[in-house]
Amino acid sequence: MKQKKNIIFVDCTQQEIQSFVDGFNEASDEKYELKVSIANWGHGGLMINLRRYLAYFLAPLKLLRHRKEFGNIVCWQQFYAINYAFFCRLFRLKRHHKTLVAVNFTYKRKAGLLGKIYHKYMVYACRNKYIDYFHIPSYNYVTQCCEELGLRPEQFLVVHYGVPDTYDEMKDLKVDFDGEYVFSIGRSNRDFDFLVDVWRQDCLKPYHLVIASDVWQPSGELPSNITFRNDITYEQSFAWLNNCKLSITSIDDGRICSGDTVLLTAMMLGKPVVVTSPSTLAEMYVRDDINGLSVPKDTAQAASMIAALLGDRDRMARLAASARQSFVDRFSRHNMARTLCQQLSGRTSQPRLT
Repeated sequence: MKQKKNIIFVDCTQQEIQSFVDGFNEASDEKYELKVSIANWGHGGLMINLRRYLAYFLAPLKLLRHRKEFGNIVCWQQFYAINYAFFCRLFRLKRHHKTLVAVNFTYKRKAGLLGKIYHKYMVYACRNKYIDYFHIPSYNYVTQCCEELGLRPEQFLVVHYGVPDTYDEMKDLKVDFDGEYVFSIGRSNRDFDFLVDVWRQDCLKPYHLVIASDVWQPSGELPSNITFRNDITYEQSFAWLNNCKLSITSIDDGRICSGDTVLLTAMMLGKPVVVTSPSTLAEMYVRDDINGLSVPKDTAQAASMIAALLGDRDRMARLAASARQSFVDRFSRHNMARTLCQQLSGRTSQPRLT
């Protein structure tokens, strides 16, 4: 009998994911091959989004034609795994794979008719005999996923997220901006309104904040110490992070996994980082006043804590160095892959809920 192939099925370029593949193969007793089907063209107009959604269904549908060839299927795009299971269940196919894993899983229930349809689709595609594990970067998020989708805690692999270590390629990037600035960027699950209120406090008037988002709009006139940009592309964001005095990520719903990429990129670049708490970022990555700062969603208290940090040069330098070191030691994409592979093979513990 021909030996089955183990694959890591991704929606991005080989360059973006190679460190993950290398880490996975280092930790595994089996060999994994990389299979690429591009879908991450970014976010934008209607046609770009429709093209991406179509790819989420077509890529796993094409994979089905060769389903007898695969043993373990690890999908670095949750909808490749979810839709693979969806089609298997829809067509009542015999299960041939050994294990199917959805990496970077997230689900947020939506309102209205479309939200109800999306929920039924997610339950149908996730709660079946075809999909085995869901990777998420938060222990607290396990409970919510189980409640929302009727899944079991033992189906979740809780492992931190990871980004490639591209410090050497990015450390010399520059931006055209006059003066020092604090930087906050993001699309999903951000609370920029809270940051605006924080930056209105007198203690932060000497410090300039740049907010970058193509989905958020200010509800009123911004104070003079805040610049809003909705035109910074993904590629340009690295230069803005590289040149900021401090990176801050303010989360809206602390139960939802989001903001990991921005936070870890800032840590990778050796920047002091601030996150709001409660959040999965504070839970999984930031050791308060050791490799970053966690601030409460209280305007006055958060402003006071951030101002105290910005005004202490030695503390800023200490947190920046610790952020970079903790990234190298724990949070690179290579380390993420090793930890995920070890947990998948049962060599590290599964999440314990309290």
